[in-house]
Amino acid sequence: MGHWQVLQITQGSLYPALHRLEQQGWIKAQPGQTHTGRDAKFYALTAAGRKQLAKELDKWDRLSTAVGLVVREAE
Repeated sequence: MGHWQVLQITQGSLYPALHRLEQQGWIKAQPGQTHTGRDAKFYALTAAGRKQLAKELDKWDRLSTAVGLVVREAE
């Protein structure tokens, strides 16, 4: 199973999530065109977004380490 098959996000949840991230100042949208000439928005992390991402990754590392320890203890 490919990575993209494990994590599937619908448009109904993606765009509201992008909007919330933009409102929080963590991403910024830039208008542009795709390689086929279609109008699109391109998103990039802001400095505040990079800082928040580092915090979230730290939380994830702690959580995944704790879960790993529990799983190893259960074996």
